[in-house]
Amino acid sequence: MATDAEKHIHKMTSWVAVGVLILGFLLLGLALPMKSVVLGVLGGVILLAGIVMAFAWQLMEDFH
Repeated sequence: MATDAEKHIHKMTSWVAVGVLILGFLLLGLALPMKSVVLGVLGGVILLAGIVMAFAWQLMEDFH
């Protein structure tokens, strides 16, 4: 049986923030070869939202 120190407890908000960050990076990565300004701006806004969410929800406090 695992002790409290061995359990990996994580918050769902951390996974949401990471998912938003990945989506922003993917959109920015697609915008460059497609030369799409709209896609680049959308990716940048999503990436910025993910960074704000990560800081607000203290993402690094959930690191094991």
